[in-house]
Amino acid sequence: MRIRMTGVGAALALAAALAACGGGDSTGPSNASVAGSWTLSHSNMSGSGVSCNLSPAPMTLSQSGTTFSGSYGPATVSCNAGGQSESVQIQGIVVNGTIDGNAVAFDLDTQDFHQTGSVSGGSMSGTARWTFDLGGAVGIVVLNGNWAAAKQ
Repeated sequence: MRIRMTGVGAALALAAALAACGGGDSTGPSNASVAGSWTLSHSNMSGSGVSCNLSPAPMTLSQSGTTFSGSYGPATVSCNAGGQSESVQIQGIVVNGTIDGNAVAFDLDTQDFHQTGSVSGGSMSGTARWTFDLGGAVGIVVLNGNWAAAKQ
């Protein structure tokens, strides 16, 4: 013999089953907050015979739910290649910021300067991938390295 439930009976049975499984809490894990003032730095950015570091840079972020944006800089990027070194001042905007639980991802100005990582309290860290065209014989360079940020 098969019992068929419809309407309210089926809904009550489903609710009871979910409650028994702990499914009554639909809030899920909360997302970390990244809003505020940070100090951002990059180290060991290297590839194709080029290595770069970003001096500590102020970074200010605004968050709305699972997305964020903001600004960074001014800061100095220092690079070495083939025995020569070069430094340049930069500043710009933080775009495409997303947060999922403690996982964080964002770009500095464009997707060519992409960061991924995690946030824990007043610190964030992870890996970065920068792609840019140095022109001439060097051409496109991809640098991979580490980044970190400390909340101020």
